[in-house]
Amino acid sequence: MFVVTFVVAGAAAIAGTVIVALPRLTTRAKRATLFWLGMPAGLASACWLIPASLTLQAGSSEQAVLGAWIVPLLLCVLYGAAPYAIAPRSAVLDPTALPTVPLGPSEVGAWTRTVTASIFVYATIVVIAIGGVVYVSLLLSGEFGAAWFGLVIVLVAGLFIASFIRLRVTVDWRGLRIVSLLLGIPLKRIPLAQIRRAEAAELRPGEWGGWGYRIMPGRSALILRAGPGLIVTRTSDRQFAVTLTDPEVPAGLLNTLRAQNTTTEGPT
Repeated sequence: MFVVTFVVAGAAAIAGTVIVALPRLTTRAKRATLFWLGMPAGLASACWLIPASLTLQAGSSEQAVLGAWIVPLLLCVLYGAAPYAIAPRSAVLDPTALPTVPLGPSEVGAWTRTVTASIFVYATIVVIAIGGVVYVSLLLSGEFGAAWFGLVIVLVAGLFIASFIRLRVTVDWRGLRIVSLLLGIPLKRIPLAQIRRAEAAELRPGEWGGWGYRIMPGRSALILRAGPGLIVTRTSDRQFAVTLTDPEVPAGLLNTLRAQNTTTEGPT
């Protein structure tokens, strides 16, 4: 057990050290790597330290009882938050270098775009197809209870995935809004007063936790593909990113509207 946990924790530590030293990776990618590698490292260490300590206290492995210690053991999976928190953050951008859209003092602007994500079309088809094959066979075999319950879960999952197929992204005096056109419900709202800056950048799924709606410490994202996207930083320093083909225009409009709002309201 010691060898297994030592290898897992050691491999994570070595991999993290090597990846952080790579010059080409962005700061976001390095911090995300530390977070995800810290999770298995912390859990592996706890899987050795806690049972070993309990065994020493009990006198033998047969008398040792894990009991309520299972809770702190499982919580050690959150150890990845420690290196993520202490890792250097990206340098603060110069506000004058942010993109803007020329507007007069009394002018307002709005921008909207409909985004289609083919990857979620294929994902929806795959989920429904697999669920149909598995649970229809259960229906045919006479296991109606399990089959209907499973079909409902598959349909709900398929509907959830399909809600990301077509999205409407809107930027105006209210801030940033993303609405699912299939369900007609808002998936994300960021009021203009909560926006500190907006920028256009290349989004890599690996740096944001993968494809789809991703939530990570200090940031979240709606990644539809690799490529250009909009990154919005809130006044709380939390970030949200969404894939867009022309992010410079909405980023500039958000910065301009935010500057107008700040001028109208006074310093915040």
